[in-house]
Amino acid sequence: MRRNLTQDNLAQLVDCNVSHISNVENAHTKVSLIALLAIANALDTTIDYLLSNQYTQSGNALDGAILKALEKCDDEKKERILKMIDLM
Repeated sequence: MRRNLTQDNLAQLVDCNVSHISNVENAHTKVSLIALLAIANALDTTIDYLLSNQYTQSGNALDGAILKALEKCDDEKKERILKMIDLM
């Protein structure tokens, strides 16, 4: 997932400073639940997806991200996606 946001853009969206975003991104600091939720909302994703590499049930987060992306597709796109999945 790519939103093409800079750290500065994200910091403005979640109302914190850029250095905090950098520290969170580089795992130099822990993030509060409130900040994590704000970051997930700004990135239009879920906390599960953001933390998917941190726990063993990461498939659930990926499934959720796929379902969320599918919700935005019209029926024609969904049919094409289903055909691609069948080919895989």
